[in-house]
Amino acid sequence: MKRKIGVLIVDDEVLVRIGIIHAVAWEENGFEIIGEASDGESCLQMARKYQPDLIVLDINMPGMNGLQVLNRLKEEGYSGKVIMLTCYEEFEYVREALRGGADDYVLKSNLNESSILSAILRLDFNRRPEEEEPRNRKMMAEKYLRQKIEGFSFGETQELTFRTSCFCAIAGKIRDMEKIERRYEQKGMELFYRSFYSILEQALQHYQEYDVIQYTKETVGIFISFSDTGSMQEIHMRVRRLIPHIYNIVQNYLDLDMIIGVSSLHYGEEKIREAWNQAYRMLDRSFFDKKTVYFYEDLRDYYLKAGEFDGKLTEIENSLKECVVDGKTEEIRERMQEYFEEIRNGKIAEPQRIRVFCQDIVKLLQAQERNWQDAQILEILQKQESLEEMESQVYIWLDSVIPEKTDQSTNWLVRRACDYIREHYRQDISLSDIAAYLELSESYASRIFNKHMGKNIPAYINQLRIEEARELLKNTNKKIYEVATEVGYTSTTAFHMAFKKQEGITPIEYRNQGS
Repeated sequence: MKRKIGVLIVDDEVLVRIGIIHAVAWEENGFEIIGEASDGESCLQMARKYQPDLIVLDINMPGMNGLQVLNRLKEEGYSGKVIMLTCYEEFEYVREALRGGADDYVLKSNLNESSILSAILRLDFNRRPEEEEPRNRKMMAEKYLRQKIEGFSFGETQELTFRTSCFCAIAGKIRDMEKIERRYEQKGMELFYRSFYSILEQALQHYQEYDVIQYTKETVGIFISFSDTGSMQEIHMRVRRLIPHIYNIVQNYLDLDMIIGVSSLHYGEEKIREAWNQAYRMLDRSFFDKKTVYFYEDLRDYYLKAGEFDGKLTEIENSLKECVVDGKTEEIRERMQEYFEEIRNGKIAEPQRIRVFCQDIVKLLQAQERNWQDAQILEILQKQESLEEMESQVYIWLDSVIPEKTDQSTNWLVRRACDYIREHYRQDISLSDIAAYLELSESYASRIFNKHMGKNIPAYINQLRIEEARELLKNTNKKIYEVATEVGYTSTTAFHMAFKKQEGITPIEYRNQGS
């Protein structure tokens, strides 16, 4: 049986130590906690006694601090790995620690399973000595990139493989990481990451100028440049071809579902952080639509107007909260609809802002009604992974606490929908077309139509088509496929299925009945 890698946790705060121990599934990833220490002296004693493979060491402790402990460990010949725990204001110490032999660092403000495990998995506990130098160069480049991404500068430079004269950043996020962990439960996640990076190298084999960084447990970053490409147009084309290629090869070889975000092109090392933020921000776009690849360049114009959009959205949010506080319950649905439409039109709202605001509206309504029985709704809203699902859940909950009155405006909207459908059902129309005509969201348009008509919009479209088809079958000699096309079906098969579902017999049988 493969020996587990021993880990010693060192921090003077007991809650931090508990948090680290419980944040990571240590044993499942091939590690075991061999001890805890609350100060530098205890750390040295336990290091001598147990010879841990890895020490997670707080950089700022009373008495002997983390730097002094690190120096003593090196003096005593400690050959294991050291990861430093630090706060933002302690980065001068981090620079000293990395120079003094620390292998990596983790920010205490980002102390979770992803950050801890990502830092640990970047280390290799089985590397042969002759392989250490190239590996160390790669690790130092990755650390340097991470510092740039996180906005810290230690006044030093590091050689990178990609050229910062013209580059872009790519952020890739693995969906459903828990599924991957279950799949590799027996083989170990180390095998998964080795396979994953091997596949990435294969996808990038025709590109020489790139660096890869494992940002979190489920997120990888790629920085790539194109100094061998002549024109800007050709660079843009290469990027647009490369990203789907990466997605397809990872999916085909490892059966991974990923979201990929791509920054615009940037120029200069000082732009590394901006490029990464653009790419990373694109990962949130899956909340708004179901694509897998998102380019910042496609939304650039919207981000240029971000201030204007934020101001308008804030105004709507404040207005909605005032409606709730003032007891204007009849206006809440209308304002919620306005809120979601503004989010769709603006395209760049942060998903977490939407979740928090919807939860705030729920809390305000619960406070107004003095009814906190439905506590689950807050958790449900937090878990929603798309805007459509979020909007649907909000309306369902509103229906349960504020019975909707049938008013003239709603009846008018439904009548307009029916008129539009009767005029266009012979064409290839859909729910999105009707919602756009009514200037409503799809979920809201569908909900009010279904409620007032007793059937959904596709069923109503089919009803009108079949009614006309019956007349054509009975009163004309047109062929079946001609009837299908004339009433709005794009295929004869779809027409047959819809007709039989509504009438109980096929179109041919219906025609024969009348002959």
